[in-house]
Amino acid sequence: MILAVDITQAIVAILNFTIPALIVFGVTYYLVQSFLNEQRKVRIIELKKEQANALTPIKLQAYERLTLLLDRIAPDNLVLRLSKAGQSAEQLRSELINTINTEFNHNIAQQIYVSDESWQMIKAVKEKMLTLIDQTFQECEPNETGPGLGKKILLKLISERVNPTQKAIELLKKEIEIVL
Repeated sequence: MILAVDITQAIVAILNFTIPALIVFGVTYYLVQSFLNEQRKVRIIELKKEQANALTPIKLQAYERLTLLLDRIAPDNLVLRLSKAGQSAEQLRSELINTINTEFNHNIAQQIYVSDESWQMIKAVKEKMLTLIDQTFQECEPNETGPGLGKKILLKLISERVNPTQKAIELLKKEIEIVL
């Protein structure tokens, strides 16, 4: 009987220390985990801010390059830059198409820094310019000169009253405002 009482008292004594210790351990574990989770969240936010700050100049450069692309493939700039005296319409057509494709391909990597909407608009402008050049060339006489083709391209663009490159540049400007 004495042995049973001693064992019971020993178990009660052990439980008197163990239960509070387990409670303290559980509360401490919970608090440490909560603290570590909060620290992790704060660090993730800081990393995102750092990443955004690092990407902003790159994004701005991409918008700048795409704006330059659009300016360089604008028909008025292309025709003035590439049209030469003594040039055939076929030669000018070929130079215009090659220049547009080269400019576009040179800037193709910039698409990762702009919205899908902007990139689709830029691709559409490129295709519109190529179509404009081809359609105008098809309407030319067989012996048309390069400057004659250039003039017809510009007149066709004026008659449409819509400058697709300008619309795309305006979209890029709106996006830049969001980035900044």
